[in-house]
This record gives sequence, structure tokens and C-alpha cells, in this order.
Amino acid sequence: MFKPPTSRSPIHSESPPGAEEEIEPYVRRKRAEGGGRKKMHGLNEQEQNLLRNSINSRERRRMHELNDEFEALRECLPYPNEANSRRMSKANTLLLASNWIKQLSNANHKLTIELNAAHIKV
Repeated sequence: MFKPPTSRSPIHSESPPGAEEEIEPYVRRKRAEGGGRKKMHGLNEQEQNLLRNSINSRERRRMHELNDEFEALRECLPYPNEANSRRMSKANTLLLASNWIKQLSNANHKLTIELNAAHIKV
């Protein structure tokens, strides 16, 4: 049975040195009433810049990790990975992966039926 990848797959489990993250760092949290500017309230300009840079860095790292995982998914799919071909979009990658999983599941189901029929005949 297909097992979806976890947020920390063994292939891509290495993190940059000094990266101290929560176990599930990308879980979306509900915002409190009044917006998300409360962190900035009461900070001087230098502290605001540090906080903003930290938030931007974390988002950049998250997007790089997401793009790396999409690239790993593209490598698993039956799709020409030639140097002169264009890279598939994220939406097309997910659509092709979904269709490929369905096709493999159907083929597996048919083979299971044939195997059971062969065991009954013997």
C-alpha cells in the first residue's frame, strides 16, 4: 500500500547546522483577532528588521525544501528528464503523480486477482 511521505523523509532529513526547529515547523497556526502584527508592536526598528529577516529566512528555507521534494517526486515519475525538456509545474507534477499511483494501484489489483485465480486452479 502507498505510504505518503512524512515531513522528515529519511532521504532529505539533513538540516543546516544550527537550524533549531519544532517537530512540525510548518503547521499553520490560527491568527488571533487583530492580525499578525503584534510581534512587531513594541520593537525598535533594528529588532523589527531582525524578526522580519528571521521570518523571511524561515519561509525561504521552507520553500527550498518544498521545491526539493517536488524535484524528488519528478525523478520518481515516468516522465522524460532530458536536459532540453522543460520542468513540469507543481500542479502537473501532482496530477501526474496522482494518475501514476492510480494506474499502479489498478495494475496491482488486476495482478492480485490473476494470482488468486491461478491459486484456485492449482
